[in-house]
Amino acid sequence: MSAHIAKDAIAKSFSKAASEYDEYARIQHVLAHELLTLCPRQDKKNVLDLGCGTGYCLPALQEIYPQAHITGGDLALGMLQHAQSQHPQFAYEISDAENLPFADEQFDLIFSSLAVQWCDDFSRVLSSAYRCLKPGGHLVLSNLAAGTLLELKQAWLEVDQHQHVNEFTVGTELLNNIDESAFTAVAVNINKHVDYHPNVRSLTDSLKRIGAHNLTAGRAKGLTSPSMIKQFKLAMEQQRHPQGLPASYAVLTCVLKK
Repeated sequence: MSAHIAKDAIAKSFSKAASEYDEYARIQHVLAHELLTLCPRQDKKNVLDLGCGTGYCLPALQEIYPQAHITGGDLALGMLQHAQSQHPQFAYEISDAENLPFADEQFDLIFSSLAVQWCDDFSRVLSSAYRCLKPGGHLVLSNLAAGTLLELKQAWLEVDQHQHVNEFTVGTELLNNIDESAFTAVAVNINKHVDYHPNVRSLTDSLKRIGAHNLTAGRAKGLTSPSMIKQFKLAMEQQRHPQGLPASYAVLTCVLKK
């Protein structure tokens, strides 16, 4: 993240959303499945799903690596508790991606789908993952970049100057972090994905219900007035496509090798 957000606020927000996250995380699930296809098809004995959330990807990782011991790591205790209730066969650990609580060279693979954008320093995420990977191990990761939710940001700018949408790091900076890391890049891409919604309520609910609403320090305090909400809706309608109201996601995906 390019704008500071408190990690306790992140953990609290996602913990609160745990019980209904999978019901609303449509685009997150689509992108998770795409990232899973990038996992190296070779034997891995110890695997970490970093930012595992509800544990959605854990069974899929077990299918890819049937002999592996798989751990789900997440900053939000509520997410881990929900994941454990749904998938008790896996291990779980509270995990800060910038300071992983694991031993050096513990994992053969670290998988992370749309989780580390909630960190302040992507380079620290990379160095922490590198430390915890065995030589020859892989980091398979996706991360949101600047341009994500651009339509919402543009619509709110027609209402006021407060920060209503989370800010994400520009793609070139993320790519530089990878270049400057100790990893060898196997595959690195930044692609745009668009999620369409029938109306503004559907779009904003999809963010609120998964805990991904605005968490930055510059967000507006207090309630937004009905007139401002109406103005925002009108501005969003100006961006309507035949498929619906767009919500763009700029997604960095990478496969990195130690």
